[in-house]
Amino acid sequence: MSFLLQPRCQRVLLLGCLGCLYFLLCGCGGLKYTKRVQPPISVERVLAQLVEHRRGFEDLRARVFISISREGKRQSFSANLLFDSSGRIRIEGVGFADIPYFFLAADPNRICLYEPAQQRLICGESSSQNLERLVGLELQPESAVAIFSGNLPASVSFPPLRGVFSRADQDGSVEFFSDSDQTWYRLWVDRQKGVMVRMETKSADKKPLLTVRFEDYQMVDGYYWPRQIECSLPSRVDLKIRYKQFSLNSGISDHAFHLPYPPGTVIENIGSLW
Repeated sequence: MSFLLQPRCQRVLLLGCLGCLYFLLCGCGGLKYTKRVQPPISVERVLAQLVEHRRGFEDLRARVFISISREGKRQSFSANLLFDSSGRIRIEGVGFADIPYFFLAADPNRICLYEPAQQRLICGESSSQNLERLVGLELQPESAVAIFSGNLPASVSFPPLRGVFSRADQDGSVEFFSDSDQTWYRLWVDRQKGVMVRMETKSADKKPLLTVRFEDYQMVDGYYWPRQIECSLPSRVDLKIRYKQFSLNSGISDHAFHLPYPPGTVIENIGSLW
């Protein structure tokens, strides 16, 4: 004589058996819920991530349209910004009716400013002091290029030298001393995207130099790019850069970095602009 359960009873019995099996496995340690935890933050891990991100920009050439405001002086203007990973920069300040009112070109060796209204070209040493006087950032051109694209300055290398001070803080930041440029760095990062959200720098004797905030990262032609950058310098104006249009690695020749100036332009060659 056979005994058959109704289909409904079979389903109930099967669910009951599965529940007992799950209970036994959990009670015996067979199944455990493991929460996914990110590895602890460290200077080495953060620097490796940021240097890897910077490496993706090594062959970059960018043409972008930006708005720049200097809040301390209540100045604002639009500009066409051109730069590449070798440290070359060209800025065309755009005034009323899209008429250019200044051109700035800089590379690791020289910096030049052309003023069309006065037909005057001033060229001098490519120094952080001269770049700060013109655009508000006291940086070498190659470091400015890196920051414009949300990257560490080129002077920061990985791995850090032995004996160099470094630490990771509970607020998610890392701090280290870069021996190559004698500068203290403190960085806050988005560890999922591998990008900086804030950077603070200080001189070797701990005097504040620069604070940069990187906001609204978006993917642009395969690059994670901050759409807004805010730079603060102690006892000076705050500089805010907003990116509006992008053209990356497309139709940008070496000639595009040259300054246009007509015959008869007065040329001044000096070591320091002022």
